[in-house]
Amino acid sequence: MVTPTYIWNDTMVVTVPTYREGNGARPVNLNKDIPALMDLLQTVFGEKMDGHSRRVFADAQYSPKPAFFWRLNPAVSRLSPGFVWEANGRIVGNVTLLATSSPRRYLVANVAVAPDHRRRGIAYGLMAAVEAEVSSRGGHEVLLQVVKDNEPAVKLYQNLNYESLGSITTWHTSISRLRDLPYQPEYGAHPPIKSLPRNRWREAFMLDKMSLHPDLNWPEPIPNDIYKQSWWQRFSNFMNGRFLETWVVINTEGQMVGLGRIWGEWGRPHLVALRVHPQWKGQIERPLFTKIIRRLRQLPRRNVRFDHPDNDELVNNLLSEANFTKKRTLTHMRRELE
Repeated sequence: MVTPTYIWNDTMVVTVPTYREGNGARPVNLNKDIPALMDLLQTVFGEKMDGHSRRVFADAQYSPKPAFFWRLNPAVSRLSPGFVWEANGRIVGNVTLLATSSPRRYLVANVAVAPDHRRRGIAYGLMAAVEAEVSSRGGHEVLLQVVKDNEPAVKLYQNLNYESLGSITTWHTSISRLRDLPYQPEYGAHPPIKSLPRNRWREAFMLDKMSLHPDLNWPEPIPNDIYKQSWWQRFSNFMNGRFLETWVVINTEGQMVGLGRIWGEWGRPHLVALRVHPQWKGQIERPLFTKIIRRLRQLPRRNVRFDHPDNDELVNNLLSEANFTKKRTLTHMRRELE
């Protein structure tokens, strides 16, 4: 496999060498790469994995199952559309390439290089292989997430002309640990909070889209009909152990200026979101969040997850006050290919 020289800016030229057996970048082969690939990813990301991922990885490493079995496992099969980097026959690097609902838009995940092979241009080579593959498929946009305080990785992507779209912090708590938010007089009176009227779901979507950059919703922008709750959708959600509840704030002019959302699914954490119109920032976050907490207390006792922009100090303070714990902050980056 021969890949061309890539020029990312005026000062950086990266060439991916011609692949020779046992050296360089090549597509992932699930028939033979699973044990070594799992070992690499566990070495690089092991402490950051959740319990389910650790069990999957351990099972993949130590259970001699045939390749077709792992192709049926979503956690493993998602690794296949990507590349590994070999050095003398050993897998020392990996990158996963994921398609999205848009044929022009691709996601990069699991960029990993073995600790003893870093600073050798392997990550650059893997990213060049990814971008060549995206271009060959007619794609024009590559997006990725990187831990915000991982300065070497952020610098790598900046050198590859990826632009930052913003950072999202993931917060966690359990319903049993939630704390109520006491009333604060300085907030004064606010428009009433009520359930989203069924005929105003389009307005809710537009408010959500205005409040948060679409590419900060990972892995896909929210669907246009996320707030539409037809009879059939409600029936389908009920049969599949899912539910969506949305509350909105509508001002005296009839404009929707804020919303709070809880998405629930059997066996998974409750997912919470809060969106506020830019002109109403600082005025309705506390009442909306108070409403969300009260409702969460009435739901099955599960964990709660809240993803929110890390630069929103007001909401971050409310989350801390309500006894949420910050887990990680990921910077979302994008590169448009010529």
